[in-house]
Order: sequence, then C-alpha cells, then structure tokens
Amino acid sequence: MIKTSNEITIHKPIDEVMKLFKEQDYFQHWQKGLISFKNLSSQTGQVGSKRSMRIKTSVATISMIEEITRLDLPHLWAATYRTRGVVNEQCNRFRESVIKNNNSQHRVTLWQASSTFKFTGMTRLAAKANPKVFTSQTLQHMQDFKIFAETGKSVKTGDYVL
Repeated sequence: MIKTSNEITIHKPIDEVMKLFKEQDYFQHWQKGLISFKNLSSQTGQVGSKRSMRIKTSVATISMIEEITRLDLPHLWAATYRTRGVVNEQCNRFRESVIKNNNSQHRVTLWQASSTFKFTGMTRLAAKANPKVFTSQTLQHMQDFKIFAETGKSVKTGDYVL
C-alpha cells in the first residue's frame, strides 16, 4: 500500500474552480494522458456513478473504472479508480481562502488531494520497485489543472480554450 497527499493553491475562487473541475468536456485539457472516457451510468457526477477511462501513463496505456464514492461540492469529491492490480482511493478537498496583497484581496482555492493505492499480484512488486510512478501522477494532474484554470490554456494542446 502507498499513501500520498498533495496540496496546491489555485488563484481562482472556488465556484470557478468547481465549474471547470466538474465539466467532463474540460478533462482533456488538464489530463494530458487521457485518451478517452465513457460514462457507464445514466446520471453523471453523482455518488455511485461510474465511467471508464483510458489513460496513457509514463509506462503503459491503462483502462480503469472510476466510481464516485463521496460528494459534497464544492468542498469534497472522492472516487475509487480500479484497474488490473491497482485500486486507488482518491479524496479531493477544496476550500476557499482570501489573500490580501497591499490594498487588494482576491479569493483562491486550496486543493488537497490524498490517495491510497492498494496493489495485487505483480503490480505489488512494481509499486515497491518504483512507487513514484503512482505517487507523482496525482500531483501532475493537480499542477496541470492549476495551469488550465488560471490561464485557460490546454496543457495537452497548448491552445487557449477558455
């Protein structure tokens, strides 16, 4: 088992962050490795809803199933990701803060993500040998989302999409 936690500050208010975070059409602009996804549930974005995803990682192209497990937006979004040999329980917490600078102030969103990876079979050995393959992916997605949210620029294509 591997546990990891990351935090990042996005220089946008929480309502704007949530609008971008929830919108499936934007996934491709902040998840570089996303090849495709398909909703498996009639209602999307709800606890229990599932989607299949194909993602190119640094070591392979994988297919996984995402299931939303907890939801209290704009503050909490949790899901479980399952693929052969790996179960990743991901919990994303968001909170808004105000930053004061000279005579101005602006709202920012603090995003804290924690992951628990559980392994079976040969994947257990791979995770032990190279845990960074698993732990670095979440932080990379967070950094890419930050770029997308703050600039409107797709990290996949380099085009401005917002």
